[in-house]
Amino acid sequence: MSLIYSEKLKRKERKLFELLPGYACNSNCRFCAIDPAKRKINSDTKELLKTIYQAKKDGFKYLGIGGGEPTLRKDLLTLISFAKQLRFDVIRIETNGFLLAYPEYCRQLVETGLDFVKISIHGHKPEIHDFLTQVPGSFNNALKAIENLQKLKVRIEINTVINKVNYKYYPQFVKFFAKKGIGSFVFIYPLYTGAMAKNWQEIGIRIKEVVPYLKKSFNLIEAFDLDKELVFNIPPCCLPDDEEKMVEFTPFHTKVAAPDIVVESIDYDRIREKTKFARCKSCRYFENCEGVWRNYIKIFGDKEFQPIK
Repeated sequence: MSLIYSEKLKRKERKLFELLPGYACNSNCRFCAIDPAKRKINSDTKELLKTIYQAKKDGFKYLGIGGGEPTLRKDLLTLISFAKQLRFDVIRIETNGFLLAYPEYCRQLVETGLDFVKISIHGHKPEIHDFLTQVPGSFNNALKAIENLQKLKVRIEINTVINKVNYKYYPQFVKFFAKKGIGSFVFIYPLYTGAMAKNWQEIGIRIKEVVPYLKKSFNLIEAFDLDKELVFNIPPCCLPDDEEKMVEFTPFHTKVAAPDIVVESIDYDRIREKTKFARCKSCRYFENCEGVWRNYIKIFGDKEFQPIK
């Protein structure tokens, strides 16, 4: 596989259209990468319907709706219904699950056309999750959301952001949610922007410290014969022989549309914020590796990134 991504996706590459209707959110996560000043930026319904229509016309097969928190929008049912009429193969939201704790709202979303939900959960108990979201009760609401969605037979995936508070508990995290019927996990190493840039001394952690706990978690996922695990923002030299789990080895072919920006190819855009080192040329992953985020290096340096022979 070549790492030469196109700045704009060719039609045959167009897979996922990620729509960010706005940045409003009912959580206050300590690691959020979004600048708090953006929270009041939101698109109107008419504009969003036009964007969804154009995405389908352009050949995108899957529609993701994120944010911010998409369930705060009063027009979410309208957006999903319209996407369903356009016959997207998959319609997915990415959510903290707070409002999905209400069974009737879940039912309305699913009957309208929602068939896939990514829930952001950052610990296996409220002491961890609620501390990180800074919203008391958010963990229990997320569990209720999972229960409601499972009754409606909706596909569920858990996103979790890696940090100093939760990383040692990831094996317990996987066990806990596997017992609840979750088979798909996405481990996201944070970007040091937004709230994370402010709080990194409190909750930031070097990648090399995280790796042993991720490996234990991967082993559990395989032992339980779960669906998948995926890793964001960790270079392959830190997780050798686990490259199939890394996002850069499975390009997203995704376009993102937010109120203040359009990213034609998230793969291309991601590489622009990363760098490699002279020593990387001797690494077996050199051609496929995107490098390391520059904002990580500013905080932690680059010594932990060594070539794999």
